[in-house]
Amino acid sequence: MKASDVAKYLIAKSDNVGDLITNKKLQKLLYYIKAWGLVYFKDGIIDDPFEAWVHGPVCRSVYFEYKEFGYKPLSLEYNGISSSEYIKKFEEENGKTETDRDKIELINAVFSKYSVHSSLELELLSHSETPWMDARSGLSPVETGNNIISEESMLSFYSSKLNGK
Repeated sequence: MKASDVAKYLIAKSDNVGDLITNKKLQKLLYYIKAWGLVYFKDGIIDDPFEAWVHGPVCRSVYFEYKEFGYKPLSLEYNGISSSEYIKKFEEENGKTETDRDKIELINAVFSKYSVHSSLELELLSHSETPWMDARSGLSPVETGNNIISEESMLSFYSSKLNGK
């Protein structure tokens, strides 16, 4: 799936529960969906790469799609439908096979687990984890960088968390 499609789904889910989501928080949720998707599915869930930016993992294309919001909450127009209807439509269109439905279930599980945290908490969590730290190797804490966080590093790190290591 494209990160931008999953992003819209996450924004709709936030809207639907009356919560607000910023671009920074959206980036972290997408990253954790990417990481856990690699653990549970051979082909993952999100196709787009993530870069190790100063404030944590970022999918460049999604970042620039919502950059205009700055630190303010994101909002979407759902083409004349409600956020609930948008969620249902996304799940129907992207859940045609059992594997696809399992992927949506994982997206929802990651959303439930991580969305209760603030963007700062998610930033600090990602900063404490090997994939982001490895991709930032050689950069100062405030130095701009666009190194790709490797899928192999994500798969290794999050698989080890699953296995209790």
